[in-house]
Amino acid sequence: MNKLKYLLPLVVFGVFSCSGKQPQVEGRSNALASPRSIVVVYENDVHCQMDGYAKFAGLRDAIADTADVLTVSSGDFLQGGAMGSISRGGYVVALMNAVGYDVVTLGNHEFDYKIPRLMELSDSMNAAIVCVNLVQKGTSTPLFKPYVLRQVGSKKIAFVGVLTPQTLVGESYAFTDDSLKTLYDIPAEKIFNLVQSAVDDARKAGADYVILLSHLGLVPPVSSVEVVQKTTGIDAVLDGHSHSVVNEEFVLNSNGDSVLLSQTGTKFQNVGVLDITRNGKFHSRLIPMDSVVAVNQKVAAAHDSLRSLTAADLQKVVSNTKFELTINSDDGKRLVRKGETNLGDLAADAMRFSVGAQIGIENGGSVRVTIPAGDVKYQDVLNVMPFGNGMCLIRATGRQIKDALAQGASKLPEESGGFLHVSGLRYTAVVDTKNDGDAAQVRIENVQVETENGFVAIDENALYTVGLSSYVAYEGGEITAFRESEIVLDKVMTDSDAMVKFLKSLGDEIPETYRKSQGRIQVKYVR
Repeated sequence: MNKLKYLLPLVVFGVFSCSGKQPQVEGRSNALASPRSIVVVYENDVHCQMDGYAKFAGLRDAIADTADVLTVSSGDFLQGGAMGSISRGGYVVALMNAVGYDVVTLGNHEFDYKIPRLMELSDSMNAAIVCVNLVQKGTSTPLFKPYVLRQVGSKKIAFVGVLTPQTLVGESYAFTDDSLKTLYDIPAEKIFNLVQSAVDDARKAGADYVILLSHLGLVPPVSSVEVVQKTTGIDAVLDGHSHSVVNEEFVLNSNGDSVLLSQTGTKFQNVGVLDITRNGKFHSRLIPMDSVVAVNQKVAAAHDSLRSLTAADLQKVVSNTKFELTINSDDGKRLVRKGETNLGDLAADAMRFSVGAQIGIENGGSVRVTIPAGDVKYQDVLNVMPFGNGMCLIRATGRQIKDALAQGASKLPEESGGFLHVSGLRYTAVVDTKNDGDAAQVRIENVQVETENGFVAIDENALYTVGLSSYVAYEGGEITAFRESEIVLDKVMTDSDAMVKFLKSLGDEIPETYRKSQGRIQVKYVR
């Protein structure tokens, strides 16, 4: 594939205006003349669901007939599907520029292609990017504006952005240079002060209303609720990261004032609509995307143009399956981050096969979506493995392997992106749930390695070759057990290419042995 393809849409749709050059306050041409109410149309965690942007813009346009409208995102738009992976985010920026976003904040998955690529894409994005807590390491210098003001009618609205510190764990590789020196930081201990400072500055600059674009979610280490509770001056929080569906909730800030909080779910399940009435009241509602009929034709045309650029590559059939290759349990709930699935087995086998290792390992967080029965296309593989992680071959001791399994299972019974699927190996994770309210204790037992004579107990002092992604080997934050292992081969192909290579080795059809998970991982719960 032509590596320059993903740059073409940036030229076609004219997106080379740097958000950093935008003035601090921008308004509508009819700003002071408009007596209309104000509406903010918002989304979060779209994760490359490219088909939704035309409807999103269409709904925005319909509302604009009767109100002044702003369009915003609370992060995680660059990664999550084939169109993001194949262009390293370039196609997503092109389509968002066609929509005409006003302001966006960053999610943790904006860092998947590393910060230099993020900065390239930010220069190409027409929307202003706000983030209070991404700084140069050892300084308080932010990489992006903490807030921007937008003039709408007679009102000035400030948008403040904030990013989850969990990014330093899940995307830790993005924050270092080639020598692994850390260049950037997201100081968790300063998050409340940084948000409050931006809010205060925005108020001093004349903001009538302050809206926080938050990629914190309703989860540790710092939630959007906590930020509200420990600050003042925020009118509404448009949240992201936890993929929660929150129509409208009110949280008390440190002065006892009510602050609206909303989140749309993920992948355009819903479109959020925040109404600001003429007397300054805030209300939000979620509109299911399935119920939206309006379509912005300009955005639809941009989407079709992008699709046509990649159709030949993305639609190429690499295999066929008579059954679903799933990330879920039988009841349809996601399992791949806390238990074995047939797609997890297939992915681990691909890690092993692609580099000729004794053992294959794949983390559940890198196996993103289910592949339905039928033709398996290159697009499906990229949707499953969208990160472009490099494939490695390492030599690890049995002790290091057991430690890695323990790290991957440490969050059970909760989900973890570090949960490890295996090939040429089997193990048991015993989860002692103790008493209600106490943290579960997890231990790894019965780790066995496959040999010509069957499975035998792993030798903690022996060396084994392991095929795995660079993320699990040394780049990610969940698994650190392999940091001292010898790297035999480093980034010889991407993990998605490893999957394609393995699928082709299986012939025209995926064997029946993968219809169900193969019992490599046992998770036992005891009290």
